[in-house]
Amino acid sequence: IENNRILSWIKYLKMIRGYGKHTLDAYKRDVSEFLNFCTRKNYEFLSPDKYIFREFLSVLSERQLSRPTVARKVSSLKNFYKFLIRDKIISSLDMSIFKSPKLKRSFPKSIESNLVAQALESIMNNESDHWINLRDRAVLLLLYGSGLRISEALSLKRKDAPNGEWLRVKGKGNKYRDVPLLPIICEGVREYIDHCPFDTNGDEPLFLGKRGGELSPRIIQRRVENLRYELGLPSHTTPHALRHAFATHLLSGGADLRAIQQLLGHSSLSTTQRYTDVNEAELLRLHKAI
Repeated sequence: IENNRILSWIKYLKMIRGYGKHTLDAYKRDVSEFLNFCTRKNYEFLSPDKYIFREFLSVLSERQLSRPTVARKVSSLKNFYKFLIRDKIISSLDMSIFKSPKLKRSFPKSIESNLVAQALESIMNNESDHWINLRDRAVLLLLYGSGLRISEALSLKRKDAPNGEWLRVKGKGNKYRDVPLLPIICEGVREYIDHCPFDTNGDEPLFLGKRGGELSPRIIQRRVENLRYELGLPSHTTPHALRHAFATHLLSGGADLRAIQQLLGHSSLSTTQRYTDVNEAELLRLHKAI
Protein backbone atom coordinates (compact mmCIF):
# COMPACT_ATOMS: atom_id res chain seq x y z
CA ILE A 1 0.00 0.00 0.00
CA GLU A 2 2.78 2.41 0.95
CA ASN A 3 4.56 1.73 -2.35
CA ASN A 4 1.36 2.64 -4.23
CA ARG A 5 1.27 5.93 -2.37
CA ILE A 6 4.87 6.66 -3.34
CA LEU A 7 4.05 5.90 -6.98
CA SER A 8 1.00 8.21 -6.84
CA TRP A 9 3.20 10.97 -5.41
CA ILE A 10 5.87 10.46 -8.09
CA LYS A 11 3.19 10.58 -10.78
CA TYR A 12 1.87 13.84 -9.31
CA LEU A 13 5.36 15.39 -9.28
CA LYS A 14 5.94 14.34 -12.88
CA MET A 15 2.56 15.20 -14.43
CA ILE A 16 1.49 18.22 -12.37
CA ARG A 17 4.72 19.72 -11.03
CA GLY A 18 6.89 18.84 -14.03
CA TYR A 19 9.84 17.41 -12.05
CA GLY A 20 12.69 15.91 -14.07
CA LYS A 21 13.62 12.23 -14.18
CA HIS A 22 16.76 12.52 -12.03
CA THR A 23 14.90 14.40 -9.30
CA LEU A 24 12.04 11.89 -9.36
CA ASP A 25 14.44 8.94 -9.12
CA ALA A 26 16.22 10.51 -6.14
CA TYR A 27 12.96 11.41 -4.35
CA LYS A 28 11.61 7.89 -4.85
CA ARG A 29 14.79 6.34 -3.43
CA ASP A 30 14.78 8.69 -0.45
CA VAL A 31 11.19 8.00 0.60
CA SER A 32 11.52 4.26 -0.04
CA GLU A 33 14.57 4.27 2.22
CA PHE A 34 12.56 5.87 5.05
CA LEU A 35 9.71 3.41 4.45
CA ASN A 36 12.11 0.46 4.74
CA PHE A 37 13.59 1.98 7.91
CA CYS A 38 10.12 2.25 9.48
CA THR A 39 9.27 -1.31 8.42
CA ARG A 40 12.46 -2.71 10.01
CA LYS A 41 11.80 -0.83 13.23
CA ASN A 42 8.06 -1.60 13.20
CA TYR A 43 7.25 2.12 13.22
CA GLU A 44 4.02 3.54 11.80
CA PHE A 45 4.98 5.04 8.45
CA LEU A 46 1.98 7.37 8.20
CA SER A 47 2.47 9.07 11.56
CA PRO A 48 6.19 9.60 12.24
CA ASP A 49 7.19 11.75 15.20
CA LYS A 50 10.37 13.71 15.89
CA TYR A 51 11.97 10.78 17.73
CA ILE A 52 11.50 8.42 14.79
CA PHE A 53 12.87 11.02 12.40
CA ARG A 54 15.86 11.81 14.63
CA GLU A 55 16.68 8.11 14.74
CA PHE A 56 16.52 7.99 10.95
CA LEU A 57 18.89 10.98 10.75
CA SER A 58 21.33 9.24 13.10
CA VAL A 59 21.33 6.21 10.76
CA LEU A 60 22.16 8.53 7.86
CA SER A 61 24.91 10.14 9.95
CA GLU A 62 26.48 6.74 10.67
CA ARG A 63 26.74 6.23 6.91
CA GLN A 64 28.72 9.48 6.73
CA LEU A 65 26.55 10.91 3.97
CA SER A 66 27.27 14.46 2.86
CA ARG A 67 25.14 17.30 4.21
CA PRO A 68 23.65 18.11 0.79
CA THR A 69 22.58 14.47 0.41
CA VAL A 70 20.94 14.40 3.84
CA ALA A 71 19.29 17.76 3.13
CA ARG A 72 17.83 16.35 -0.11
CA LYS A 73 16.45 13.32 1.75
CA VAL A 74 14.79 15.61 4.29
CA SER A 75 13.32 17.68 1.46
CA SER A 76 12.03 14.51 -0.24
CA LEU A 77 10.23 13.36 2.91
CA LYS A 78 8.76 16.79 3.61
CA ASN A 79 7.45 16.96 0.04
CA PHE A 80 5.97 13.46 0.30
CA TYR A 81 4.12 14.08 3.55
CA LYS A 82 2.73 17.36 2.22
CA PHE A 83 1.34 15.32 -0.67
CA LEU A 84 -0.27 12.85 1.76
CA ILE A 85 -1.92 15.74 3.62
CA ARG A 86 -3.03 17.31 0.33
CA ASP A 87 -4.68 14.04 -0.72
CA LYS A 88 -6.21 13.63 2.76
CA ILE A 89 -4.42 10.32 3.31
CA ILE A 90 -3.31 11.75 6.65
CA SER A 91 -5.11 14.61 8.39
CA SER A 92 -2.09 16.56 9.63
CA LEU A 93 1.54 16.27 10.62
CA ASP A 94 3.98 18.49 12.47
CA MET A 95 6.27 19.39 9.57
CA SER A 96 8.82 20.93 11.96
CA ILE A 97 10.13 17.43 12.68
CA PHE A 98 11.83 17.48 9.28
CA LYS A 99 14.89 19.45 10.35
CA SER A 100 17.50 19.73 7.64
CA PRO A 101 21.24 20.05 8.38
CA LYS A 102 22.70 23.50 7.81
CA LEU A 103 24.54 23.73 4.52
CA LYS A 104 27.62 25.72 3.76
CA ARG A 105 26.83 28.30 1.13
CA SER A 106 28.41 27.19 -2.13
CA PHE A 107 29.41 29.49 -4.97
CA PRO A 108 29.23 28.58 -8.66
CA LYS A 109 32.76 28.06 -9.96
CA SER A 110 33.47 29.77 -13.24
CA ILE A 111 36.26 29.43 -15.81
CA GLU A 112 38.19 32.31 -17.35
CA SER A 113 37.18 33.13 -20.92
CA ASN A 114 40.69 32.61 -22.31
CA LEU A 115 40.75 29.07 -20.87
CA VAL A 116 37.38 28.30 -22.46
CA ALA A 117 38.69 29.53 -25.82
CA GLN A 118 41.78 27.37 -25.36
CA ALA A 119 39.64 24.30 -24.67
CA LEU A 120 37.41 24.92 -27.70
CA GLU A 121 40.45 25.23 -29.92
CA SER A 122 42.21 22.21 -28.46
CA ILE A 123 39.19 19.95 -28.89
CA MET A 124 39.70 20.03 -32.66
CA ASN A 125 43.22 18.59 -32.32
CA ASN A 126 41.95 15.36 -30.79
CA GLU A 127 42.60 12.07 -32.59
CA SER A 128 38.88 11.27 -32.70
CA ASP A 129 36.97 11.34 -35.99
CA HIS A 130 36.64 14.89 -37.30
CA TRP A 131 32.84 14.88 -37.02
CA ILE A 132 33.05 13.81 -33.36
CA ASN A 133 35.39 16.70 -32.58
CA LEU A 134 32.93 19.03 -34.33
CA ARG A 135 30.05 17.51 -32.35
CA ASP A 136 31.73 17.94 -28.98
CA ARG A 137 32.80 21.47 -29.83
CA ALA A 138 29.22 22.36 -30.84
CA VAL A 139 27.87 21.03 -27.53
CA LEU A 140 30.40 23.04 -25.50
CA LEU A 141 29.61 26.15 -27.54
CA LEU A 142 25.96 25.81 -26.52
CA LEU A 143 26.88 25.40 -22.83
CA TYR A 144 29.22 28.38 -22.76
CA GLY A 145 27.68 30.60 -25.43
CA SER A 146 24.01 30.20 -24.46
CA GLY A 147 24.15 28.90 -20.88
CA LEU A 148 22.44 25.57 -21.55
CA ARG A 149 22.53 22.68 -19.13
CA ILE A 150 24.13 19.60 -20.67
CA SER A 151 20.78 17.77 -20.47
CA GLU A 152 19.14 20.63 -22.37
CA ALA A 153 21.76 20.60 -25.12
CA LEU A 154 21.56 16.85 -25.59
CA SER A 155 17.75 16.83 -25.60
CA LEU A 156 17.64 19.09 -28.67
CA LYS A 157 16.09 17.49 -31.74
CA ARG A 158 17.37 17.79 -35.29
CA LYS A 159 14.56 20.23 -36.08
CA ASP A 160 15.79 22.43 -33.18
CA ALA A 161 19.20 22.99 -34.80
CA PRO A 162 20.23 26.60 -34.04
CA ASN A 163 19.62 28.81 -37.03
CA GLY A 164 19.01 32.43 -36.06
CA GLU A 165 19.50 34.75 -33.12
CA TRP A 166 17.45 32.81 -30.54
CA LEU A 167 16.89 29.20 -29.55
CA ARG A 168 13.86 27.88 -27.65
CA VAL A 169 14.97 25.42 -24.95
CA LYS A 170 12.92 23.03 -22.80
CA GLY A 171 14.38 23.24 -19.31
CA LYS A 172 13.57 21.96 -15.82
CA GLY A 173 9.91 21.48 -15.03
CA ASN A 174 9.15 21.34 -18.77
CA LYS A 175 9.43 25.12 -18.86
CA TYR A 176 10.53 26.75 -22.10
CA ARG A 177 12.85 29.73 -22.41
CA ASP A 178 14.54 31.59 -25.24
CA VAL A 179 18.34 31.86 -25.18
CA PRO A 180 20.56 34.01 -27.43
CA LEU A 181 22.66 32.51 -30.21
CA LEU A 182 25.98 33.91 -31.31
CA PRO A 183 26.92 33.35 -34.97
CA ILE A 184 29.81 31.12 -33.88
CA ILE A 185 27.33 28.75 -32.21
CA CYS A 186 25.15 28.45 -35.31
CA GLU A 187 28.26 27.94 -37.46
CA GLY A 188 29.62 25.29 -35.09
CA VAL A 189 26.38 23.30 -35.07
CA ARG A 190 25.98 23.64 -38.84
CA GLU A 191 29.52 22.37 -39.41
CA TYR A 192 28.82 19.37 -37.19
CA ILE A 193 25.60 18.57 -39.08
CA ASP A 194 27.38 18.85 -42.45
CA HIS A 195 30.02 16.32 -41.37
CA CYS A 196 27.81 13.95 -39.36
CA PRO A 197 27.75 10.58 -41.20
CA PHE A 198 24.18 9.75 -40.11
CA ASP A 199 20.98 10.94 -41.77
CA THR A 200 18.33 11.89 -39.22
CA ASN A 201 14.80 13.21 -39.37
CA GLY A 202 13.55 16.27 -37.51
CA ASP A 203 12.33 14.39 -34.42
CA GLU A 204 15.58 12.48 -33.81
CA PRO A 205 18.35 13.77 -31.50
CA LEU A 206 20.51 16.56 -32.88
CA PHE A 207 23.67 15.22 -31.25
CA LEU A 208 24.44 11.58 -31.97
CA GLY A 209 26.80 9.04 -30.50
CA LYS A 210 29.53 7.23 -32.41
CA ARG A 211 27.11 4.54 -33.64
CA GLY A 212 24.27 6.91 -34.46
CA GLY A 213 22.32 6.55 -31.23
CA GLU A 214 21.49 9.18 -28.62
CA LEU A 215 24.60 10.89 -27.22
CA SER A 216 25.24 10.17 -23.53
CA PRO A 217 26.10 13.10 -21.20
CA ARG A 218 28.94 10.98 -19.86
CA ILE A 219 30.71 11.21 -23.24
CA ILE A 220 30.83 15.01 -23.00
CA GLN A 221 31.80 14.90 -19.33
CA ARG A 222 34.68 12.56 -20.14
CA ARG A 223 35.76 14.80 -23.02
CA VAL A 224 35.93 17.80 -20.69
CA GLU A 225 37.87 15.72 -18.14
CA ASN A 226 40.45 14.90 -20.81
CA LEU A 227 40.74 18.58 -21.77
CA ARG A 228 41.24 19.44 -18.13
CA TYR A 229 44.19 17.08 -17.85
CA GLU A 230 45.69 18.01 -21.23
CA LEU A 231 45.54 21.77 -20.69
CA GLY A 232 45.98 21.93 -16.92
CA LEU A 233 42.57 23.56 -16.45
CA PRO A 234 41.14 24.19 -12.95
CA SER A 235 39.91 21.10 -11.09
CA HIS A 236 36.31 22.36 -11.19
CA THR A 237 36.25 22.43 -14.99
CA THR A 238 33.13 20.48 -15.97
CA PRO A 239 30.40 20.93 -18.59
CA HIS A 240 28.25 22.63 -15.94
CA ALA A 241 31.08 25.04 -15.11
CA LEU A 242 30.76 26.35 -18.67
CA ARG A 243 27.17 27.35 -17.87
CA HIS A 244 28.47 29.09 -14.74
CA ALA A 245 31.05 30.89 -16.88
CA PHE A 246 28.27 32.07 -19.22
CA ALA A 247 26.42 33.70 -16.31
CA THR A 248 29.49 35.08 -14.55
CA HIS A 249 30.90 36.68 -17.69
CA LEU A 250 27.52 38.23 -18.51
CA LEU A 251 27.33 39.71 -15.03
CA SER A 252 30.88 41.04 -15.28
CA GLY A 253 29.89 42.70 -18.56
CA GLY A 254 27.06 44.57 -16.84
CA ALA A 255 24.08 42.35 -17.67
CA ASP A 256 20.96 42.70 -15.53
CA LEU A 257 20.48 39.98 -12.90
CA ARG A 258 16.84 39.45 -13.89
CA ALA A 259 17.85 38.96 -17.51
CA ILE A 260 20.47 36.39 -16.48
CA GLN A 261 17.82 34.60 -14.39
CA GLN A 262 15.60 34.27 -17.47
CA LEU A 263 18.46 33.12 -19.69
CA LEU A 264 19.49 30.42 -17.21
CA GLY A 265 15.92 29.31 -16.53
CA HIS A 266 16.17 29.79 -12.75
CA SER A 267 12.78 29.74 -11.04
CA SER A 268 14.15 31.80 -8.13
CA LEU A 269 16.21 34.99 -8.32
CA SER A 270 18.09 33.91 -5.17
CA THR A 271 19.70 31.10 -7.21
CA THR A 272 20.96 33.63 -9.76
CA GLN A 273 22.16 36.00 -7.04
CA ARG A 274 24.91 33.54 -6.15
CA TYR A 275 26.77 34.85 -9.19
CA THR A 276 27.05 38.29 -7.58
CA ASP A 277 28.90 36.59 -4.71
CA VAL A 278 31.30 35.06 -7.23
CA ASN A 279 32.03 38.49 -8.67
CA GLU A 280 32.53 40.04 -5.24
CA ALA A 281 34.89 37.24 -4.23
CA GLU A 282 36.89 37.75 -7.43
CA LEU A 283 37.11 41.52 -6.81
CA LEU A 284 38.40 40.90 -3.28
CA ARG A 285 40.99 38.44 -4.60
CA LEU A 286 42.24 40.94 -7.15
CA HIS A 287 42.33 43.72 -4.56
CA LYS A 288 44.46 41.63 -2.21
CA ALA A 289 46.82 40.78 -5.07
CA ILE A 290 47.54 44.47 -5.81
